[in-house]
Amino acid sequence: MLNYLEDIKDYDALFFMPAEKQHAIQISSNKYRDPGEPIENSSMGFAWHVVLFKEGEEGIENLDHFDAILTDPREYISTLIPQDWYGLVAKKTTTSHVFLADALAKFRSFC
Repeated sequence: MLNYLEDIKDYDALFFMPAEKQHAIQISSNKYRDPGEPIENSSMGFAWHVVLFKEGEEGIENLDHFDAILTDPREYISTLIPQDWYGLVAKKTTTSHVFLADALAKFRSFC
């Protein structure tokens, strides 16, 4: 895991976004206002919404989203960040579809 992700402990969503400075990344986390109940979890971990994109000259490129079971989202994004992927992982719950729809609308406005 990337060292700077180790201190992030309690979150429902984790953003890894391009920063204004070239070759820099902005990491932020948040908790849902209405967390709902986790769904589709397994012995491996919770289900997470994953949104990924690359930064292009005209804005966001290769925007994709899917759900995945992740043991530790910080480990997962630690493999994506060095490959210049950005996005978010958000815990899949009974209420998270609202958060995901809002996030996707914002991302699409930059495509």
